[in-house]
Amino acid sequence: MKSFFKYLLATVVGMLIVSMVMFFIMLGSLGAMMAGKSKSPVQVKDNTVLKIALDKEISDKSRSASGGGFASFSMPDFSKTMGLNDMLKAIGKAKDDARIKGIYLTYEGGSAGFATTQELRRALASFKESGKFVYAYADSYTQNAYHLASVADSVFIQPQASVSFQGMAVQVMFFTKFLEKIGVQMQVIRHGQFKSAVEPFMRTDMSAANRLQYLVLFNSMWDVVSKDVAASRNLSLERVNAIADSLLGFTARSALRAGLVDALMPGSHVEEKMLPERLGLADSVKVNMVSLGDYIKTVSEPKTSSKNKIAVIYAEGDIVVGKGSAGHIGIDLVGQIEKVLKDKNVKALVLRVNSPGGSVLTSDIIYQEMLKVKEKMPVVASYGNYAASGGYYISCMAHKIYASPNTLTGSIGVFGTIPNLKGLVTDKLGLTVDHVQTNRNATAFTSVFRPLTAYEEAVIQQSIEEVYAGFIGKVAEGRHMTPAQVDSIGQGRVWSGTNAIGIGLVDELGGLEEAVAGAAEMAGISDYTLVEYPKDKSLSEQLMELLGDVQAKSAQAYIARQFGVAGAEVYSQLSQLMGQDKPQVWVRMPEIFVFE
Repeated sequence: MKSFFKYLLATVVGMLIVSMVMFFIMLGSLGAMMAGKSKSPVQVKDNTVLKIALDKEISDKSRSASGGGFASFSMPDFSKTMGLNDMLKAIGKAKDDARIKGIYLTYEGGSAGFATTQELRRALASFKESGKFVYAYADSYTQNAYHLASVADSVFIQPQASVSFQGMAVQVMFFTKFLEKIGVQMQVIRHGQFKSAVEPFMRTDMSAANRLQYLVLFNSMWDVVSKDVAASRNLSLERVNAIADSLLGFTARSALRAGLVDALMPGSHVEEKMLPERLGLADSVKVNMVSLGDYIKTVSEPKTSSKNKIAVIYAEGDIVVGKGSAGHIGIDLVGQIEKVLKDKNVKALVLRVNSPGGSVLTSDIIYQEMLKVKEKMPVVASYGNYAASGGYYISCMAHKIYASPNTLTGSIGVFGTIPNLKGLVTDKLGLTVDHVQTNRNATAFTSVFRPLTAYEEAVIQQSIEEVYAGFIGKVAEGRHMTPAQVDSIGQGRVWSGTNAIGIGLVDELGGLEEAVAGAAEMAGISDYTLVEYPKDKSLSEQLMELLGDVQAKSAQAYIARQFGVAGAEVYSQLSQLMGQDKPQVWVRMPEIFVFE
């Protein structure tokens, strides 16, 4: 009887979830149909200003913003997040569009890395070369946002605003003493004296090596920012650093006196007074304004009679085990690479990397697939904000590598951590753990209630050494260096794009557009179509994918309960069940939706 009510309740919950998913699908479809009927195509009028509102995080590729909300069953955001790829296309199109007279850049709390803003900054500078203007406004500027805005002809801020302009720094929190107090020992095994991600668990301050790498990195990045601001604001480099040292952007009036901004006024005044004046209009005449989102809909790839294609694959986010998602790179990236390999019209591939690294296994799977592409066509890597560790691993075989001056790259090193909770669980909480085993090392790496044995630690260290040797070997082959040369600039150390050129990790400074142009040149083509992967998933596809994830997680819980297994064994049992003629775990609703 107890099981009956348990399954009955699970069935009700399951049907409720399915109903919710179907409701969202219908809602999305209805919304799309209504939008399609009610909203006419964007008409860009003469004497128009393109408004670029920086109000979201800027990813490398435009994508639906709804993915993150589904996992937690929150209401999804059906808006579209603008990516750097579309922003660059729009700005480039606007430069040659006679209807567009200028750009109005507003900062509204969005975020982007320094390499991303550097690419946008260069695009805006190129736009200005056409004789058109750029105005910028914000209630307050972060340092990164100001670096971008400083390229404008005029920079405006609200009278009570501030400009964060004070140089670069990093603060690291160390947990070693805290862990000691609660009885937790973090066991760290690594190769690379600069692999600093583990230092907070084994030190109470920064090592000399870590301090050195950050100092070199930030000096290089600040050199780019300060020189850009100095050139755009007609200030000497010494004056720019004096402004940063003295925090002269902290108040709006001091920022104005220091020359960081041109005028203090609310945004409404810019739109109602300054823009009309710049366009030669009367104050009462409303400025024709088109948003970046609307304008990009009017931008299309140049028509060509050639069948030639250049593919751009975006690899953005942490590298994870298994399938990836928005903001995470998984083995499904291999499927995108396979699509390129199967398309006979693709003549070159640009791998756009914006990743701090992650799983060694997934990185190597992607690397091996990229080698197949390299045998068939030119491969160019383009680095965004990050191409570090695994991000560098998956692209080091490229024929040519482009990076922005402020790209963070390198970090060629390996580490692993296993916590020992014995001090907390046994000594402080009074809980004890016992076990039975068939072999001497049956509990190796699976128990966090005891310290590693010397043999276990040696096994892990050997594994890490092998991975590191393989890593530097792949970099050496791809970059035409010796393993010893790679090791000397590896050891987990991070470099800026500028510094990476001098040590051979990067070939040229440039963004995505330069990488595409370089790929075309290597392929010997001038007439081509640009194709981008992965393609955006429809709302229905995302929702059905969510439903599949719910089923998979529930199925694993069911198997664990029925068979008394856990962890990796669940996947083994699941595979066996899925191999049956009637995989009952997937078709019996009461067993699918059991939440424990």
